[in-house]
Amino acid sequence: MAVLLLLLLLAVAGVVLVLQRSRRRLGSRPLPLRERTLFDLRLGDIVQADARDWVVEDRLIYEEDGFQWLEYLVRDRQDARWLVVCEDDWLEVSWLETMDFRPPRPLPQELTWQGNVYTLREQGEATVTATARTMNRRPGRCRYADYVAREGRLLGAELWGVGEDQEVEVSVGWRIDPSCLTLLPGDGRSVYR
Repeated sequence: MAVLLLLLLLAVAGVVLVLQRSRRRLGSRPLPLRERTLFDLRLGDIVQADARDWVVEDRLIYEEDGFQWLEYLVRDRQDARWLVVCEDDWLEVSWLETMDFRPPRPLPQELTWQGNVYTLREQGEATVTATARTMNRRPGRCRYADYVAREGRLLGAELWGVGEDQEVEVSVGWRIDPSCLTLLPGDGRSVYR
């Protein structure tokens, strides 16, 4: 009888131990991934555009006099694009590619590139902060100029630094309909670093 009682107690203890372990595993399950928006993309998230999967590799926040806009660096293998998100009176989303083009300085009212005439729309100076970088998290300040051409073509010029050492980055592309993008949460890690 004592042996039977001891076996019964061991069986009950075994069941309790198994239940506790399974509860711990259930409690430690990762939370379901949150749906992403154009305003909260993170490192490793996926932007599906142009029938390709682009991985978010960096997020830059531009600020000028209290007004902010976002630029995401997205990559698919060796190709990179800038997804620019600006919300003022309405949402404007642009898809840009960096080009090897050196505009004259000071930046003129009109630029011609690949047969298209771009007219200056706005310019200014912004403070830029990177949120997905390990190093150089605060790139600093840049002067920028945004140009438009026929058929919604865009050209953006950013001037970094001062004087002779000033670096110019030019991106061209077009405004896109945000509904043509699919945004998927990633695992928070870079694919290309």
